[in-house]
Amino acid sequence: SRAKVAPERESRQPVENLVSVVCPVGHNLRVQTSKNGGDNMELAAIESFTPLRNEPDDFDVFWNTTYESILEIEQKPVLARQKAPAEGLVYDHLSFTSLGDVRVSGYLLRHDVAEPRPLIIHSHGYNSQYDVMLNWANSGCNVLGIDFRGFGRSERLSLARGGYILTGIESPQTSILRGAAMDLAQALRASREILGAHIGSVTLYGFSFGGAMAMIAGALDSKVDLLVTGQPTLGWNSERLRLSTAGSAAELNRLLEENPAQRDRVMQTLNYFDTMHFASRLEVPTLIGIGLDDDVVPSRSVFAVTNHAGTADLELRILPVSHSDDPRESLWAEFDQEWLRMAREGVPVDFASSGRRLRSIEAAA
Repeated sequence: SRAKVAPERESRQPVENLVSVVCPVGHNLRVQTSKNGGDNMELAAIESFTPLRNEPDDFDVFWNTTYESILEIEQKPVLARQKAPAEGLVYDHLSFTSLGDVRVSGYLLRHDVAEPRPLIIHSHGYNSQYDVMLNWANSGCNVLGIDFRGFGRSERLSLARGGYILTGIESPQTSILRGAAMDLAQALRASREILGAHIGSVTLYGFSFGGAMAMIAGALDSKVDLLVTGQPTLGWNSERLRLSTAGSAAELNRLLEENPAQRDRVMQTLNYFDTMHFASRLEVPTLIGIGLDDDVVPSRSVFAVTNHAGTADLELRILPVSHSDDPRESLWAEFDQEWLRMAREGVPVDFASSGRRLRSIEAAA
Protein backbone atom coordinates (compact mmCIF):
# COMPACT_ATOMS: atom_id res chain seq x y z
CA SER A 1 0.00 0.00 0.00
CA ARG A 2 1.12 3.55 -0.66
CA ALA A 3 2.10 5.92 2.07
CA LYS A 4 -0.05 9.02 2.17
CA VAL A 5 1.96 12.21 2.01
CA ALA A 6 1.15 15.87 2.21
CA PRO A 7 -0.72 17.18 -0.86
CA GLU A 8 1.41 18.63 -3.62
CA ARG A 9 1.43 22.43 -3.55
CA GLU A 10 2.30 24.82 -6.31
CA SER A 11 5.42 26.53 -5.08
CA ARG A 12 7.90 29.22 -5.96
CA GLN A 13 11.41 28.90 -4.67
CA PRO A 14 14.91 29.92 -5.78
CA VAL A 15 16.95 27.35 -7.68
CA GLU A 16 20.46 28.56 -8.48
CA ASN A 17 19.50 32.17 -9.20
CA LEU A 18 16.22 31.22 -10.87
CA VAL A 19 12.73 31.17 -9.45
CA SER A 20 10.74 28.11 -10.47
CA VAL A 21 7.01 27.57 -10.59
CA VAL A 22 5.17 24.25 -10.86
CA CYS A 23 1.98 24.78 -12.82
CA PRO A 24 -0.42 23.12 -15.26
CA VAL A 25 0.95 22.79 -18.78
CA GLY A 26 -0.14 25.67 -20.98
CA HIS A 27 -0.67 25.80 -24.70
CA ASN A 28 2.33 28.05 -25.31
CA LEU A 29 4.88 25.26 -24.85
CA ARG A 30 6.32 23.78 -28.04
CA VAL A 31 7.90 20.44 -28.91
CA GLN A 32 11.13 20.19 -30.88
CA THR A 33 10.59 18.70 -34.35
CA SER A 34 13.67 19.81 -36.26
CA LYS A 35 17.37 20.19 -35.61
CA ASN A 36 17.20 23.95 -36.06
CA GLY A 37 13.88 24.43 -34.28
CA GLY A 38 12.26 25.90 -37.39
CA ASP A 39 9.13 23.76 -37.45
CA ASN A 40 8.40 23.17 -33.79
CA MET A 41 4.88 22.13 -32.94
CA GLU A 42 2.55 23.20 -30.13
CA LEU A 43 2.18 21.02 -27.07
CA ALA A 44 -1.60 21.35 -26.76
CA ALA A 45 -2.28 17.83 -28.06
CA ILE A 46 0.62 16.12 -26.34
CA GLU A 47 -1.39 13.24 -24.90
CA SER A 48 -2.67 12.11 -28.31
CA PHE A 49 0.78 12.04 -29.92
CA THR A 50 1.42 8.30 -30.37
CA PRO A 51 3.55 7.33 -33.37
CA LEU A 52 3.09 3.80 -34.64
CA ARG A 53 5.07 1.13 -32.82
CA ASN A 54 6.41 -1.60 -35.07
CA GLU A 55 8.00 -3.95 -32.59
CA PRO A 56 9.68 -7.23 -33.60
CA ASP A 57 7.45 -10.30 -33.64
CA ASP A 58 9.72 -12.07 -31.15
CA PHE A 59 10.20 -9.03 -28.87
CA ASP A 60 8.67 -10.63 -25.75
CA VAL A 61 10.36 -13.97 -26.38
CA PHE A 62 13.72 -12.24 -26.78
CA TRP A 63 13.42 -10.25 -23.57
CA ASN A 64 11.81 -12.99 -21.48
CA THR A 65 14.62 -15.34 -22.49
CA THR A 66 17.23 -12.68 -21.76
CA TYR A 67 15.79 -11.88 -18.34
CA GLU A 68 15.40 -15.54 -17.42
CA SER A 69 19.05 -16.08 -18.27
CA ILE A 70 20.24 -13.69 -15.57
CA LEU A 71 18.02 -15.41 -13.01
CA GLU A 72 20.25 -18.44 -13.45
CA ILE A 73 23.47 -16.48 -12.97
CA GLU A 74 25.18 -16.71 -9.59
CA GLN A 75 25.66 -13.03 -8.77
CA LYS A 76 28.59 -13.49 -6.37
CA PRO A 77 28.22 -10.02 -4.83
CA VAL A 78 31.32 -8.66 -3.15
CA LEU A 79 31.32 -5.70 -0.75
CA ALA A 80 34.54 -3.86 0.11
CA ARG A 81 34.21 -1.47 3.05
CA GLN A 82 35.34 2.13 2.46
CA LYS A 83 35.61 5.18 4.68
CA ALA A 84 32.11 6.53 5.24
CA PRO A 85 31.52 10.03 3.80
CA ALA A 86 29.32 11.01 6.74
CA GLU A 87 28.53 9.88 10.27
CA GLY A 88 25.86 7.20 10.52
CA LEU A 89 26.46 5.86 7.00
CA VAL A 90 28.14 2.66 5.80
CA TYR A 91 29.91 2.90 2.43
CA ASP A 92 30.94 -0.13 0.37
CA HIS A 93 32.33 -0.66 -3.09
CA LEU A 94 30.19 -3.33 -4.75
CA SER A 95 30.69 -5.82 -7.56
CA PHE A 96 28.55 -8.64 -8.95
CA THR A 97 28.30 -10.92 -11.97
CA SER A 98 25.95 -10.00 -14.79
CA LEU A 99 25.01 -11.34 -18.24
CA GLY A 100 27.89 -13.02 -20.01
CA ASP A 101 29.83 -13.38 -16.73
CA VAL A 102 30.77 -9.70 -16.88
CA ARG A 103 31.67 -8.18 -13.52
CA VAL A 104 29.77 -4.96 -12.82
CA SER A 105 31.06 -2.46 -10.25
CA GLY A 106 29.14 0.01 -8.15
CA TYR A 107 28.66 1.22 -4.62
CA LEU A 108 26.25 0.87 -1.73
CA LEU A 109 25.69 3.75 0.69
CA ARG A 110 23.38 2.82 3.53
CA HIS A 111 22.32 3.95 6.96
CA ASP A 112 23.78 2.03 9.89
CA VAL A 113 20.40 1.22 11.39
CA ALA A 114 18.29 -1.92 11.80
CA GLU A 115 14.98 -0.66 10.45
CA PRO A 116 14.18 -0.73 6.71
CA ARG A 117 14.98 2.34 4.64
CA PRO A 118 13.88 3.38 1.14
CA LEU A 119 16.39 2.27 -1.49
CA ILE A 120 17.31 4.24 -4.62
CA ILE A 121 19.04 2.34 -7.43
CA HIS A 122 20.68 4.40 -10.18
CA SER A 123 23.30 4.32 -12.91
CA HIS A 124 24.65 7.12 -15.18
CA GLY A 125 24.46 8.73 -18.60
CA TYR A 126 26.14 7.82 -21.87
CA ASN A 127 29.96 7.81 -21.88
CA SER A 128 29.95 8.51 -18.15
CA GLN A 129 30.09 6.77 -14.78
CA TYR A 130 28.22 6.90 -11.50
CA ASP A 131 28.56 9.67 -8.93
CA VAL A 132 28.17 8.77 -5.26
CA MET A 133 24.86 10.42 -4.36
CA LEU A 134 25.52 11.47 -0.79
CA ASN A 135 22.66 13.98 -0.82
CA TRP A 136 20.18 11.17 -1.50
CA ALA A 137 21.55 9.27 1.46
CA ASN A 138 21.43 12.39 3.62
CA SER A 139 17.72 12.66 2.80
CA GLY A 140 17.17 9.33 4.57
CA CYS A 141 17.51 6.78 1.75
CA ASN A 142 19.92 3.96 1.09
CA VAL A 143 21.56 4.27 -2.33
CA LEU A 144 23.03 1.76 -4.76
CA GLY A 145 24.71 2.91 -7.97
CA ILE A 146 26.42 1.03 -10.79
CA ASP A 147 28.62 1.62 -13.81
CA PHE A 148 27.36 -0.20 -16.90
CA ARG A 149 29.71 -2.71 -18.49
CA GLY A 150 32.40 -1.00 -20.50
CA PHE A 151 32.05 2.24 -18.52
CA GLY A 152 33.76 3.63 -15.44
CA ARG A 153 34.84 1.06 -12.88
CA SER A 154 33.05 -1.95 -14.39
CA GLU A 155 34.77 -4.58 -16.45
CA ARG A 156 36.45 -3.09 -19.52
CA LEU A 157 35.29 -4.56 -22.80
CA SER A 158 36.45 -4.36 -26.38
CA LEU A 159 34.26 -1.54 -27.69
CA ALA A 160 33.53 -0.56 -31.28
CA ARG A 161 35.84 2.20 -32.52
CA GLY A 162 32.92 4.39 -33.57
CA GLY A 163 31.22 4.44 -30.18
CA TYR A 164 29.78 2.38 -27.34
CA ILE A 165 26.34 1.89 -28.91
CA LEU A 166 27.91 0.41 -32.05
CA THR A 167 29.41 -2.47 -30.05
CA GLY A 168 27.66 -5.64 -31.19
CA ILE A 169 25.16 -3.66 -33.29
CA GLU A 170 25.06 -6.58 -35.75
CA SER A 171 22.21 -8.21 -33.81
CA PRO A 172 20.12 -7.72 -30.65
CA GLN A 173 21.76 -10.81 -29.13
CA THR A 174 25.25 -9.31 -29.45
CA SER A 175 24.38 -5.66 -28.80
CA ILE A 176 26.06 -4.16 -25.76
CA LEU A 177 22.71 -2.56 -24.92
CA ARG A 178 21.35 -5.99 -24.01
CA GLY A 179 24.13 -6.48 -21.49
CA ALA A 180 23.83 -2.95 -20.09
CA ALA A 181 20.10 -3.38 -19.49
CA MET A 182 20.74 -6.64 -17.69
CA ASP A 183 23.43 -4.97 -15.56
CA LEU A 184 20.73 -2.76 -14.06
CA ALA A 185 18.26 -5.62 -13.75
CA GLN A 186 20.96 -7.60 -11.97
CA ALA A 187 21.61 -4.65 -9.66
CA LEU A 188 17.97 -4.87 -8.56
CA ARG A 189 18.44 -8.54 -7.78
CA ALA A 190 21.74 -7.97 -6.02
CA SER A 191 20.21 -5.28 -3.80
CA ARG A 192 17.60 -7.74 -2.56
CA GLU A 193 20.21 -10.37 -1.85
CA ILE A 194 22.41 -7.93 0.07
CA LEU A 195 19.81 -5.84 1.92
CA GLY A 196 16.82 -8.18 2.13
CA ALA A 197 14.36 -7.04 4.78
CA HIS A 198 16.26 -3.75 5.18
CA ILE A 199 14.61 -2.48 1.98
CA GLY A 200 11.53 -0.40 2.74
CA SER A 201 10.77 0.49 -0.88
CA VAL A 202 12.64 0.61 -4.20
CA THR A 203 12.96 3.63 -6.49
CA LEU A 204 14.69 3.01 -9.82
CA TYR A 205 16.16 6.21 -11.27
CA GLY A 206 17.93 7.07 -14.51
CA PHE A 207 18.58 10.05 -16.77
CA SER A 208 19.13 9.91 -20.55
CA PHE A 209 20.94 6.62 -21.32
CA GLY A 210 20.46 5.58 -17.70
CA GLY A 211 16.78 6.48 -18.06
CA ALA A 212 16.41 4.14 -21.03
CA MET A 213 18.06 1.30 -19.13
CA ALA A 214 15.81 2.02 -16.13
CA MET A 215 12.72 1.77 -18.33
CA ILE A 216 13.86 -1.61 -19.64
CA ALA A 217 14.66 -2.93 -16.17
CA GLY A 218 11.43 -1.50 -14.74
CA ALA A 219 9.37 -3.18 -17.45
CA LEU A 220 11.03 -6.54 -16.81
CA ASP A 221 11.01 -6.36 -12.99
CA SER A 222 7.71 -5.14 -11.55
CA LYS A 223 9.02 -5.30 -7.95
CA VAL A 224 9.76 -1.58 -8.13
CA ASP A 225 7.73 0.95 -6.14
CA LEU A 226 8.62 4.00 -8.24
CA LEU A 227 10.31 4.40 -11.62
CA VAL A 228 11.84 7.82 -12.29
CA THR A 229 13.44 8.81 -15.58
CA GLY A 230 14.61 12.08 -17.04
CA GLN A 231 14.82 12.51 -20.83
CA PRO A 232 15.04 8.75 -21.51
CA THR A 233 16.71 7.98 -24.83
CA LEU A 234 16.41 5.14 -27.39
CA GLY A 235 12.77 5.97 -28.15
CA TRP A 236 11.38 6.23 -31.70
CA ASN A 237 14.86 5.70 -33.08
CA SER A 238 14.19 6.71 -36.67
CA GLU A 239 13.01 10.13 -35.48
CA ARG A 240 15.72 10.38 -32.84
CA LEU A 241 18.39 9.88 -35.48
CA ARG A 242 16.73 12.47 -37.72
CA LEU A 243 16.70 15.15 -35.02
CA SER A 244 19.66 14.51 -32.73
CA THR A 245 23.00 16.21 -33.27
CA ALA A 246 25.08 14.58 -30.52
CA GLY A 247 25.47 11.57 -28.26
CA SER A 248 24.80 7.98 -29.32
CA ALA A 249 22.57 9.15 -32.17
CA ALA A 250 25.49 11.03 -33.72
CA GLU A 251 27.60 7.86 -33.52
CA LEU A 252 24.88 5.89 -35.26
CA ASN A 253 24.41 8.56 -37.92
CA ARG A 254 28.11 8.56 -38.71
CA LEU A 255 28.08 4.80 -39.09
CA LEU A 256 25.07 4.89 -41.40
CA GLU A 257 26.48 7.72 -43.50
CA GLU A 258 29.66 5.73 -44.07
CA ASN A 259 27.85 2.39 -44.47
CA PRO A 260 24.36 3.03 -45.85
CA ALA A 261 23.88 -0.65 -46.71
CA GLN A 262 23.86 -1.42 -42.98
CA ARG A 263 20.84 0.77 -42.20
CA ASP A 264 18.19 -1.95 -42.19
CA ARG A 265 20.21 -4.25 -39.96
CA VAL A 266 21.15 -1.49 -37.53
CA MET A 267 17.57 -0.23 -37.24
CA GLN A 268 16.31 -3.78 -36.73
CA THR A 269 18.72 -4.20 -33.82
CA LEU A 270 17.78 -0.85 -32.27
CA ASN A 271 14.10 -1.81 -32.47
CA TYR A 272 14.65 -4.40 -29.74
CA PHE A 273 15.76 -1.59 -27.40
CA ASP A 274 13.18 1.06 -28.36
CA THR A 275 11.86 2.49 -25.10
CA MET A 276 8.42 2.98 -26.70
CA HIS A 277 8.01 -0.80 -26.56
CA PHE A 278 9.05 -1.00 -22.90
CA ALA A 279 6.86 1.94 -21.92
CA SER A 280 3.85 0.00 -23.18
CA ARG A 281 4.73 -2.80 -20.74
CA LEU A 282 5.25 -0.72 -17.59
CA GLU A 283 3.15 -1.71 -14.58
CA VAL A 284 4.76 0.47 -11.90
CA PRO A 285 4.15 4.11 -10.86
CA THR A 286 6.31 6.19 -13.18
CA LEU A 287 7.47 9.82 -13.11
CA ILE A 288 9.17 11.16 -16.25
CA GLY A 289 10.85 14.53 -16.76
CA ILE A 290 11.03 15.96 -20.29
CA GLY A 291 13.18 18.86 -21.43
CA LEU A 292 11.58 20.50 -24.47
CA ASP A 293 14.75 21.84 -26.10
CA ASP A 294 17.35 19.08 -26.38
CA ASP A 295 19.82 18.39 -29.19
CA VAL A 296 20.91 15.04 -27.73
CA VAL A 297 17.58 13.38 -26.86
CA PRO A 298 14.93 15.35 -28.78
CA SER A 299 11.76 15.87 -26.76
CA ARG A 300 9.63 14.60 -29.64
CA SER A 301 11.18 11.15 -29.20
CA VAL A 302 10.55 11.24 -25.45
CA PHE A 303 6.87 12.15 -25.87
CA ALA A 304 6.59 9.20 -28.23
CA VAL A 305 7.75 7.04 -25.33
CA THR A 306 5.56 8.54 -22.60
CA ASN A 307 2.40 8.44 -24.69
CA HIS A 308 2.81 4.71 -25.20
CA ALA A 309 3.04 4.05 -21.46
CA GLY A 310 1.08 1.01 -20.37
CA THR A 311 0.60 2.17 -16.80
CA ALA A 312 -2.13 4.56 -15.74
CA ASP A 313 0.14 5.54 -12.85
CA LEU A 314 2.16 8.00 -14.94
CA GLU A 315 3.10 11.61 -14.26
CA LEU A 316 5.04 13.95 -16.54
CA ARG A 317 7.02 17.04 -15.67
CA ILE A 318 7.81 19.37 -18.56
CA LEU A 319 10.96 21.50 -18.34
CA PRO A 320 12.39 24.03 -20.81
CA VAL A 321 15.72 22.34 -21.59
CA SER A 322 17.94 19.34 -21.04
CA HIS A 323 21.43 18.25 -22.14
CA SER A 324 22.44 21.89 -22.50
CA ASP A 325 24.45 24.73 -20.99
CA ASP A 326 21.29 26.83 -20.60
CA PRO A 327 20.92 28.31 -17.08
CA ARG A 328 17.42 26.85 -16.97
CA GLU A 329 18.99 23.41 -16.56
CA SER A 330 18.94 24.25 -12.85
CA LEU A 331 15.15 23.84 -12.91
CA TRP A 332 15.74 20.10 -12.95
CA ALA A 333 16.53 20.50 -9.24
CA GLU A 334 12.77 20.98 -8.72
CA PHE A 335 12.13 17.67 -10.46
CA ASP A 336 14.79 15.96 -8.34
CA GLN A 337 13.33 17.34 -5.12
CA GLU A 338 9.90 16.05 -6.06
CA TRP A 339 10.86 12.48 -6.89
CA LEU A 340 13.27 12.27 -3.95
CA ARG A 341 10.40 13.22 -1.66
CA MET A 342 8.34 10.40 -3.19
CA ALA A 343 11.21 7.95 -2.75
CA ARG A 344 11.55 8.92 0.89
CA GLU A 345 7.89 9.30 1.90
CA GLY A 346 6.02 7.12 -0.57
CA VAL A 347 4.05 7.64 -3.76
CA PRO A 348 1.16 10.04 -3.03
CA VAL A 349 -2.31 8.53 -2.89
CA ASP A 350 -3.43 10.95 -5.62
CA PHE A 351 -0.52 10.12 -7.89
CA ALA A 352 -1.46 10.40 -11.59
CA SER A 353 -4.74 12.13 -10.80
CA SER A 354 -5.97 14.66 -13.33
CA GLY A 355 -4.70 17.59 -11.28
CA ARG A 356 -1.11 16.45 -11.22
CA ARG A 357 -0.53 14.07 -14.13
CA LEU A 358 0.96 16.71 -16.45
CA ARG A 359 2.76 19.76 -15.05
CA SER A 360 5.45 22.12 -16.19
CA ILE A 361 8.41 23.42 -14.21
CA GLU A 362 9.21 26.85 -15.54
CA ALA A 363 11.24 29.90 -14.66
CA ALA A 364 8.89 32.46 -13.15
CA ALA A 365 8.43 35.71 -15.02
